[in-house]
Amino acid sequence: MLRKFATYCLLFFIPVIGIYCIAEYLTLNIPSSFTSNVAYMEAEEYTFENMVLGSSQMQQAVNPEWIQSSTLNMASGDQHHDTDFKLLKGMEDRLPHLKTIIFEVSYSHFEIAHNSKDFWKNNFYLKYYGINNFERGIYFKDKLAYLSNPPFFSKKIIEYYVDGEHKEVYNAQGFNTNSFHGQFQNLGHDEEKIAAMPRFKINTEPNLDIFEVNTRLYFEMLDYLQEKGYNVVICKVPMYKTYHDRKHPGILHRRDSILNESLERYANVTLFDLEQDTLNFEVHDFWNQSHLNPNGAEKYSRRLDSLLRTLK
Repeated sequence: MLRKFATYCLLFFIPVIGIYCIAEYLTLNIPSSFTSNVAYMEAEEYTFENMVLGSSQMQQAVNPEWIQSSTLNMASGDQHHDTDFKLLKGMEDRLPHLKTIIFEVSYSHFEIAHNSKDFWKNNFYLKYYGINNFERGIYFKDKLAYLSNPPFFSKKIIEYYVDGEHKEVYNAQGFNTNSFHGQFQNLGHDEEKIAAMPRFKINTEPNLDIFEVNTRLYFEMLDYLQEKGYNVVICKVPMYKTYHDRKHPGILHRRDSILNESLERYANVTLFDLEQDTLNFEVHDFWNQSHLNPNGAEKYSRRLDSLLRTLK
């Protein structure tokens, strides 16, 4: 009876394990910013002067190709300050020429919860960068890509291998130069249609408890950067004009108050504010209301480059 039960278990689990192995293989062979960044770091022998941190807004806004001083963009979707801080600490010993840390403080950055030790991208930071953000010991599954977020990667596998459209194309600096396809392109960059959109992703729910937690870590991070002697550039990335109409005034006021306090307290901090630059950034520069496309990224990166040249 026991042998028969074991046989049944094997007959069940072997196909399941096989399916997961195939899914893992397919996931790892989809181009990503992680694999591209590793290749970029190795090619440049870790001689970067600037490190970019933040969420997808920074990931899509900063193309190091257009920045004269060597720049590594480690921003990634849904990446918050707690993860930024861990990545910085995990990478800085490998970056002996690092001078400037560039990160974002978006409109509602202080009132959106941090990633925490269970953030699914921790698997990728560990696998590709060798950085343990789990705040515990490492298990075998911690380096598995597909199992970190099966619904997300199941969709990515279908998009990449079956649909074959809008594939990510990374340049030598790890930037996706093909990220044009999005809400605005779907609407033909028609400003009337964009203005008529009933909803889009924007946080309008104040949360003072999260604000207190986030600002505490934010100032801890700034203290650390000051002690290390880094230049700090805090970015307010361009947003499309309809985004500004939906902002919650309380969230906006608290964010700007913290930024003003940062400039008063830290001599090494510079604010790079193009958030409401609707003159230089037009509808064809945006992927959606809160993200630039590669055209907008070239404009933004060139402006950032001009600022970086002024820093000592």
